[in-house]
Amino acid sequence: MEHIAGYSSDVETTLTLNADGTYLLTQTFKEKQNERDKLRGTFQVLDGNILILVHPSSDDNIFYKMKNYSSIILIDSSKNEPKRKEAKHFVLRKKA
Repeated sequence: MEHIAGYSSDVETTLTLNADGTYLLTQTFKEKQNERDKLRGTFQVLDGNILILVHPSSDDNIFYKMKNYSSIILIDSSKNEPKRKEAKHFVLRKKA
């Protein structure tokens, strides 16, 4: 099991990757009195560094690019990273 987390000013994101190929993505929204959204599904790794979170009830898959061993960044379906100024808000780091 791998825990990866990120924080921005209004959202805390935790991604758990399980050895069986499933994931749990939890987002806690501070503006909404700590309301939580939880997504579950399967994940795949493409090209050795692209992580796809497959959402079972829609075609809205989520894509992350592995930056290094301890961090990933949210990307769009065309593998584009966020603009440099905003990038820090889309990075998740491995938790010990």
